[in-house]
Amino acid sequence: MVISPATTLVGDRGTGANPFMALLGLALFVAGLCLVPLQETDIFFRLANGQEILRTGRVPGRNLFSFTFPDQSYLDSAWLFDVATAGLYRLGGFPAVVAGKTVVVVATFVAAYLLLRRRGSGRVLAVLVLAAAAFCMRERLVERPHVVSLLGEVVVLALLPALQDRRRRAWLLVPVVALWANLHAGAFIGPLLIALAGLGLLLEGIITRSPVPRRAVFNHALAAALCTLALMATPAGSGIFRYLAFHADIFAIHPVDEFRSPAWQSDAPLMIYAAVLALSLGLCAALRVRPRARDLLPVLGMALMAGRHVRFGADFALLAAIMAAPLISAVGARWRLGPPYLAHFERAAGALLALLALGPRMADVERHGSFLDIDLDRTNLPLAALGFVDQHGLRERMYNDFETGAFLIWEGYPRHRVFVDPRLPAYPRTFHQLLGRSDIARDEWTRAMDRFGVTSALLDYAGVNRRVAWWDPADWALVFRAQDTRVFVRRLPAVRDLIARYEIPASFSFTGEEGSAITPLATPPASSPVPPCEWQLRLGDLFFDLDRGPDQRALDAYRHALAAPAGCLAPEREATACAWIGAIDRAAGRTEQALALFDRSLAIAPDDTAVLSNRALALESLARPREAAQAWSRIATLAAGTPLGDRARDRARSLTRD
Repeated sequence: MVISPATTLVGDRGTGANPFMALLGLALFVAGLCLVPLQETDIFFRLANGQEILRTGRVPGRNLFSFTFPDQSYLDSAWLFDVATAGLYRLGGFPAVVAGKTVVVVATFVAAYLLLRRRGSGRVLAVLVLAAAAFCMRERLVERPHVVSLLGEVVVLALLPALQDRRRRAWLLVPVVALWANLHAGAFIGPLLIALAGLGLLLEGIITRSPVPRRAVFNHALAAALCTLALMATPAGSGIFRYLAFHADIFAIHPVDEFRSPAWQSDAPLMIYAAVLALSLGLCAALRVRPRARDLLPVLGMALMAGRHVRFGADFALLAAIMAAPLISAVGARWRLGPPYLAHFERAAGALLALLALGPRMADVERHGSFLDIDLDRTNLPLAALGFVDQHGLRERMYNDFETGAFLIWEGYPRHRVFVDPRLPAYPRTFHQLLGRSDIARDEWTRAMDRFGVTSALLDYAGVNRRVAWWDPADWALVFRAQDTRVFVRRLPAVRDLIARYEIPASFSFTGEEGSAITPLATPPASSPVPPCEWQLRLGDLFFDLDRGPDQRALDAYRHALAAPAGCLAPEREATACAWIGAIDRAAGRTEQALALFDRSLAIAPDDTAVLSNRALALESLARPREAAQAWSRIATLAAGTPLGDRARDRARSLTRD
């Protein structure tokens, strides 16, 4: 339904307001959603692929980036997006990539606004409905090629009237879809929208019992067919259909978040938005303002797709806004307001959206932050673990999780290749079936890793990663644990010294309700090169970390280690442990035990002033002033010229006088 704007709250002819004020507010609001630190990990394999194309001048036809399936055929239909991303990165790094994405997204919403104006929606209503859609879409407004699909959908909708009116420019749809297909495989939505709009035209004639516009219906069918052929105008050719079919049921094989169905817990804004729009359309229908079938069917088709895969939720939100705003405008035309009031509404809408965009940034400035931070957000990247891996040469045949594969490609190719990454069709379905399982046993997982020649593993998001529990400590040693990242190595002779130096006495369990949990190992596995006494010291360190302090089980482990035969512990480890346990004993009033531990530590490191100070205090507690004075005198000599030395000298003199 196309409506002529009236002087109403939602139609605004002759309001006297600046016609660009509301649009400027919308552009600022959408830009504010986009101009944020880059957190999208898929961008890394996009960059790597684009850089490879720029370097070689051709689109790779196989899986260059993986050591598991290097000969697997793979043609990315988004190759042109990858090249554009790599070009932007060359110009200005990650900020240029974020800025380029923002330009595409803002252009999409400006085009949608102009389309709504052409369909009769008022300026205020158009920007408010589109702003609501943008808010629901915000998690999808990231540096991925689907942002191009959002723009493509608006362009297709804008050209549909020309197709229905048999104007020549309607056939721009074919080159538009061909270009779109080289930017994102989501170009299949183009012919789908055309076909559904044509079906809607046919239904309109049947429902109203009026002559069916056969020529217009034929044009839709022809355009849909030609645009379907245009999908193959890419290096992938007909392979684009295999690419799309691969994704149809991937969630049942390998659960990937964007292929799940919408859920209230994760997608509440989208579901509320859909419910409000449905109620609004119901009200419009009650007031005899109904959408045309040619406008409704494309939105219903996208709603069905979004109901199956949440990744299409953003597409649905945008198309629904374009359909609903003109209908609500028609209903709003029944409540008329004078131009001065409408001008105020328009100014208020623009100001509100600008405030929502700029307010959080001003707050960041107040907190000594940056007004515009659009560089790479490194906080969630496993940089410390990668530093450890690279320092010890563990990258060559390293397992990695699906989520971190893209970053490892960009950061490591061509020196290193990955186990897996988010390019789903680059790996066979049997591989996804393995990675998608939740019931795999440790021995089966070890055999699978052996088949792929895996000798190390880097796991991120360990708190919610079920695979962290699949590494059997009998075959794999945990050698790095920091924040939410874990590194395991295969118990091979080549890394025996590394394991002896870094092995952590822990394994992991996992439940769906609680996530992963650390299981301390009381005794070392049979093939571990770590001596039992050192194992107990490390066990004490682990308990100390888990219990956030010197709990009883940590102390028991340390004492067990110190009870080992002489020479079992490395001297520096023995000295440190004795000093630390001795300090705890002294604070707890176990002074005789503490003194014995201090003496044992000083036998190894006789000039440790911290231990000497604790020993002197213990001697004072035991009423042995002469020995205490001698201890303080030694500290004064070792720490001469420092505050500690001065205090020790004064204390020795005081004890001597007494």
